Amino acid sequence: MRRWNNFSDIDHYQRFAALLPREFQISFKMMKIILCFCAVVSCCVAVRYDGYQTWRVQPRDSNEIEWLNSLKDRLVDKLDFWQNSGRLDRPVDVMVPPTALSYMKEALMSRGLSYDVMIADVQALSDSQIKHDVTTSAMSFNYNVYHTYDEIQQWVFDFTTEHNSIVEQFQIATSFEGRAINAIKMGSTGLNKPAIYWQGGIHAREWISPATVMYIAKMLAEGYGSDSTVTRMLDTFDIYIVPLLNADGYVYTWTNDRLWRKTRSKFGVQVCVGTDPNRNYDYQWAGQGASSGKCQDTYHGPFAHSEPEIASTTSYLLERAQRQKFVSFIDFHAYSQLFLSPWSYSQFAALPVESADHNTASVKTVNALKSLYGTEYTYGPSARTLYAASGCSVDWGFGVLGAKYSYVIELRDTGRYGFLLPASQIEESGLETFEAMKAFGEHLLSEFA
Repeated sequence: MRRWNNFSDIDHYQRFAALLPREFQISFKMMKIILCFCAVVSCCVAVRYDGYQTWRVQPRDSNEIEWLNSLKDRLVDKLDFWQNSGRLDRPVDVMVPPTALSYMKEALMSRGLSYDVMIADVQALSDSQIKHDVTTSAMSFNYNVYHTYDEIQQWVFDFTTEHNSIVEQFQIATSFEGRAINAIKMGSTGLNKPAIYWQGGIHAREWISPATVMYIAKMLAEGYGSDSTVTRMLDTFDIYIVPLLNADGYVYTWTNDRLWRKTRSKFGVQVCVGTDPNRNYDYQWAGQGASSGKCQDTYHGPFAHSEPEIASTTSYLLERAQRQKFVSFIDFHAYSQLFLSPWSYSQFAALPVESADHNTASVKTVNALKSLYGTEYTYGPSARTLYAASGCSVDWGFGVLGAKYSYVIELRDTGRYGFLLPASQIEESGLETFEAMKAFGEHLLSEFA
């Protein structure tokens, strides 16, 4: 959506031009010039969503799911499906531009499908999220607003300085566009400790993810020495935290397109930019739930680990795994309020033998999260609970890194705001997810301490 979507690459445009009457044909060279010019112009103009709405539709049978999926494929350049249609027990959330509101209403009515307007004006809600005061140090850092890439990177250094007895800073990767992807390691001094890995911001538009990850780090640092569970966690484990993985995409959401999802990579002559980094992992890559179309939001990339953000972080973790045993890998996303375990690549794959232990830990985690504000999370194997998606982090963390407790967390909410969760909910998200991670940590301590 909002990009070149009718064809997947330049070759498709060339084939299309050959079908035109001679008087309308232009050379392929000229076509590339025109397309490149359009791409340059589009890069300089921020995408706006004035009058766009998000609707919620609840399919009632498999035929309606199939119809919604066909609508998604046919109108890929007009509609943005925030939640995919694949299960009768889950609604479909779709963002509709003002030019398609009447069409969508009539199309749904023709099928006897009703809808609820979740967001009446996407741009107005988006505008409300980027007004904040810049802070200059970890001590004065405002955890209750969304922060830019530069502010998050500065937080890494300031946070490390403020809590230097238990926090170390390091650069884990460099983005496609050359941005530093900084990380921290939290834990007291010790050799060959078991390790935990958390990452946020793999999908650019999911701003609540890095905000929540930083909030949890804050609570861990403040709780060390006073909270017995936190102290045991940091004395027993090294916790590696990447608050913002998809740096280029995240910057782009602040400057050009608030709802951009992918990276900003380019390979050769390519009209559409970016790869879905959470379809780029080298585990069941390019399978179900990942697209070969370069303009699709779930494009898996030209090859596994084509994205430097993924290649570098996985290489780092595998190198560390030669000296430390990784017992957990968690990827923080939004939205839907889910706690998902392997497998993600197929709903038909036999579950791991560790699945019962995954569920035991999940129950403790979601119950602890609920205890604070009553927020309900669903747990279970990813593909069976949500939808199949191959080349994902949760499967790589379990199947390659060997972290027994590998999960993806889909944070708040369930669709009222979707990817545009108000900053007023950052604190509650941070606090309840911290409680969840404490309960999860207690489970890890009972098994690995």
